[in-house]
Amino acid sequence: MTNLREDLREYINSFYEPICDELMGLRLMSEEEYIPVIRRDTEMFLRTVLESKRPKKILEIGTAIGYSAMYFSKICKDAEIYSIEKDEGILDIAKKNVASFDNSGRIHFMLGDGQEQCDKLFDMGIADFDFVLIDAAKSHYREFFDRAEKLSKPGATIICDNMLIHGYLTGSTVDPGRRHRT
Repeated sequence: MTNLREDLREYINSFYEPICDELMGLRLMSEEEYIPVIRRDTEMFLRTVLESKRPKKILEIGTAIGYSAMYFSKICKDAEIYSIEKDEGILDIAKKNVASFDNSGRIHFMLGDGQEQCDKLFDMGIADFDFVLIDAAKSHYREFFDRAEKLSKPGATIICDNMLIHGYLTGSTVDPGRRHRT
């Protein structure tokens, strides 16, 4: 039996066009090495949202290797981007990737727990985000969302990526091992 979700994903991905060669190279490397970056279908969706909203201040919770932050900087050429990552080693990779991609100084990284770093941004008076992407520990999305909402201006767009954990939480065998219970 054919997996309908995979067929649909393949169809949607058939429309994928990379925004630039550098990002495509990073995407291919990450896919080959199983390093999580936003999926191709998500990237196409985000492009539509970003091009229509034209945010000036973007917050990302969950930097990984910097792919999304670099993507945001390419689409939103005037936006300031703040990206939070908990893993120091991964953040170092992101910084190297961004340094070779974009010298504009518009991408700012923060190392630490997403909730704590959001609180730190608030305490520093860095707020009024008009676009937020939450792509971190799924079990903490509620806390991340609450903090992102506090940091966002009215009418901001907040997107929680992979909220249903790639569809695992929508099937008839919802979380059989109770792994994704939260």
